[in-house]
Amino acid sequence: MKPLLFKVPAVDDRCFRLEQDNLSHFYGHLHFHPEIQLTLIREGEGTLIVGDKIDRFGRNDILMLGSNLPHVLRNDPDYFLPQSTRRSASVSVLFRAEQLEQTVLNMPETRHLLILLSESQHGIRFRCQEGHPLIAKFEALPLQRPFDQLLTLLSMLDYMAVNDGREMLSVSAFTQPQRPEDHQRLERVFAYMLENYHSPITLEDVASRANLTPGAFCRFFRQHTRKTFSTLLNEVRVEHACRNLRESKQTISQIAFACGYTNLSNFNRQFKEIMGMSPGQYIRRYNASPGVALEGHSL
Repeated sequence: MKPLLFKVPAVDDRCFRLEQDNLSHFYGHLHFHPEIQLTLIREGEGTLIVGDKIDRFGRNDILMLGSNLPHVLRNDPDYFLPQSTRRSASVSVLFRAEQLEQTVLNMPETRHLLILLSESQHGIRFRCQEGHPLIAKFEALPLQRPFDQLLTLLSMLDYMAVNDGREMLSVSAFTQPQRPEDHQRLERVFAYMLENYHSPITLEDVASRANLTPGAFCRFFRQHTRKTFSTLLNEVRVEHACRNLRESKQTISQIAFACGYTNLSNFNRQFKEIMGMSPGQYIRRYNASPGVALEGHSL
């Protein structure tokens, strides 16, 4: 397995790097890098893992991922089908915090941005709509010369620092990379869970993917995610159930079984615990306000 320390290629001595991706799917492995990453999702949706947070990502999400913060944008399964025409597109700015801290952020007028950089160790998200000022700034970046790109980057950071609406993602902050073998274990477990959530998964199944005994795996998983594996598995299943409730014409029972639940009462109980409402209430609220994100308590 490739090491999960992701090295961002540098082509010159600039303090930031602009990247544009337009692919069938995003890079699907849990990874981290020393650069802070600021990303606009232009197109694509799937499961977002940032530190100990698991949730959905979608079009017009803006993410700020701190230095060495483990993360992955894993597209939904239909993106990987041979006949799929779905695309995943993004614009990202990657930069080293220390380079800005030693220069432009070392002034009274910009020191408020240091708080934002500190918060990025938890991961930050802005859920935006078309026409949002941050989206316009991202869209302008590829056409600008480097000096104007730097000004735009500072302007984006300023907007994110002084405006409400930013969402903290991970409860835990990650300031130093963990052991590579720990990342590899987590990556194998997350990949297995996301590929098999719709089927029965036992503790022995996932422990074997991490090459640990069930008892050692439980301790390892809680240490690195602050959750039990069963809690995270239920969050993944409910997250996919929410998508099916919004987008499919299946009954609640059919969706429950398709998401790995073997009885409806357990599904209803887990759904209400995570989302704060029953599946029926969820779909009624969504139909009453289509396009509005419905956030749960634990995801």
